[in-house]
Amino acid sequence: MRVLIADDDRDTVLTLGILLRSEGYDVRLAQSGTEALTLAAEFQPDVALLDLNMPGRTGLEVAQELAGRATRCPVLIAVSGHLGEEERRLAGSSGFHDLVSKPYDPHALLLLLDSLRR
Repeated sequence: MRVLIADDDRDTVLTLGILLRSEGYDVRLAQSGTEALTLAAEFQPDVALLDLNMPGRTGLEVAQELAGRATRCPVLIAVSGHLGEEERRLAGSSGFHDLVSKPYDPHALLLLLDSLRR
């Protein structure tokens, strides 16, 4: 399964990349919303983990654009350290399928991704 990870925190991106690659996922990493859109066009991920609060293009904006493309990403997962009512509402209306809180629980994230493989 192809997974795109977009987060402006370099350590988060690298750590998740290592974790998912060790589990056999094909992973691409982006540190901005603009970079995520560029990578999504060429990589065509099955899943995108998008931080909601990236500078420039936010995860919400990236999700809206990916949802509107002909070669869209099938599963969009919102990631944020602040998942309040408003963030959840905005994520749902922007096309996200699921939400994950930071800091990541590696086991829970792997279970979520594994459920998507089936």
